[in-house]
Amino acid sequence: MQYVMLMGEPGHPDAEARTKESVATIEAKGIPTEELAKQTGMWDASKGKELMETWLAAHGDKIEMVLCNNDGMALGVIEALKAAGYFEGDKFMPVVGVDAIPEALELIKEGKMVGTVLNDPLNQGKATLEMAINAALGKDVLEGTSWELDETRAVRVPYVAITLDNLDVAEEAYGMK
Repeated sequence: MQYVMLMGEPGHPDAEARTKESVATIEAKGIPTEELAKQTGMWDASKGKELMETWLAAHGDKIEMVLCNNDGMALGVIEALKAAGYFEGDKFMPVVGVDAIPEALELIKEGKMVGTVLNDPLNQGKATLEMAINAALGKDVLEGTSWELDETRAVRVPYVAITLDNLDVAEEAYGMK
């Protein structure tokens, strides 16, 4: 699969993890990948649009997938693709983002994005609250919880892949249902 990657802020832990893990997840499914282009979009929709326009001019139909570190950049990519005639007839380009923002969920419903990843706010809040209560009570912050600290002493709440098949999970997480 030939792809282009829009990354978030250089050096940002989420951008680094999302860049690495998205490709690793695809390859773990046995799909060989080839990176055509990778550049920072700084979490910005207009930068995403600009980069996608450039990549369409440079790579055209060689691009088989667009991976974005956040949905904001994916929204910009979709705008560039619309302007280039994608989503008309059979012309389609799979785009995936991260954050499962309401605008991305609508694009998934419309068939203009194939998916996003829920950066699970409900469980992030739960982890924060449980650990804060433990800290306030003078206990080990992880006592009685299911959370674990990683090598940087951070709690990583698992992401949830969101597609048309489970949009309700993201809608519920954001109180849209």
